[in-house]
Amino acid sequence: MEFVIARDTFLHALSRVSGFVEKKSQNSTVLSSVLLQADGASLRYTGTDKTLTLLGNVPANVVRAGDIAVDAGYLLNTVKSLSGDTVTCVLLDQQRLEVRCGNSNFRLVGQPAAEFPVTPPLDQSRALTIPAAALARLLDQTLFSVASDDNRYGLNGAHFEQVSGPDGGPWLRVVATDGNRLSWSQAPFSGELAIGRKSLVPRKGLAEVRRLIEGTKADVEIAFGERAAVVRLEDCTIHMRLLEADFPDYRQVLPSTFKRRANVDRLELQEALKRVLIFAQDSSRSVKCALSEDTLTLTSRKLDAGESKEEVRLDLHGEPITMGFNGRFLQEVLTVLDSARVVLELGDTLSPCLVKSPDSPDALFVVMPVRLD
Repeated sequence: MEFVIARDTFLHALSRVSGFVEKKSQNSTVLSSVLLQADGASLRYTGTDKTLTLLGNVPANVVRAGDIAVDAGYLLNTVKSLSGDTVTCVLLDQQRLEVRCGNSNFRLVGQPAAEFPVTPPLDQSRALTIPAAALARLLDQTLFSVASDDNRYGLNGAHFEQVSGPDGGPWLRVVATDGNRLSWSQAPFSGELAIGRKSLVPRKGLAEVRRLIEGTKADVEIAFGERAAVVRLEDCTIHMRLLEADFPDYRQVLPSTFKRRANVDRLELQEALKRVLIFAQDSSRSVKCALSEDTLTLTSRKLDAGESKEEVRLDLHGEPITMGFNGRFLQEVLTVLDSARVVLELGDTLSPCLVKSPDSPDALFVVMPVRLD
């Protein structure tokens, strides 16, 4: 095998695949490797940890076809260190890959391509199509609510479903919750959404999808099989194993009525929370929120450090109320919204708080209150 490739193109491909390989594999070093397959006028690269797989193609001048698996971390650092514009890779005897660029010469220990895990079959049928920018928004507005504990079955992934949008057409809704807050975001799509009832899309896979679509303007295709999802971008394909768990009936926790409705400037509240959180250092990051007719007063206190108080202007419809919230949860919601103002819909002291943009059907957030001492 011998191929010549632009250094920046090669580096971009290796940076992409780095999130899909095992960083420290105790059982098989091949899972820490990237599979390189040179043929025709392109280089195909594959990385996998057996739950997530990335397959991509980049243009290359292939002198001799061939393949090899090479440690992804060492190869990435090697190419990153090169200063020239063009890289030449040659497969030598005993599975050694020579990497040349200008006056630099590296020889990396590789493994036969036959030892690399077989790429799972990719279902090409029954796919939905959605703009990359819309998918990026859906993921930004939901992934932070996925439970970080992988043992919390049913909460450790995101739920995908089809709903009828405001225009009457099919919309994709992505829902996530960790039991203390819930987020859903939706956008129109074309094609078909077909997903198993007990399937959840893993957080890590969606985080990698979000990373890869950054700056992409083209459409993205998503297809679901019985136990896997396939995401197709312009020049690569992601295969991810779905989580087999029942997502809770999230509609049961959505408040159907509210007694109070507050309208507040988003950036003003976001900045106030950032300052108040300096002293909200308990496990629940609790912030006391006192809502009056025209003012939201935020306070936090740490006994051995100090306290903080902020006042934010608001327009409250309903009786004044004092509640406690995890300030970080509220802050994360405000960060992923882009509207000038936000609406808080409230019930009683221990009722969930619903956060949304005024008159926007695209996203909705629920934050559970915390008890104040």
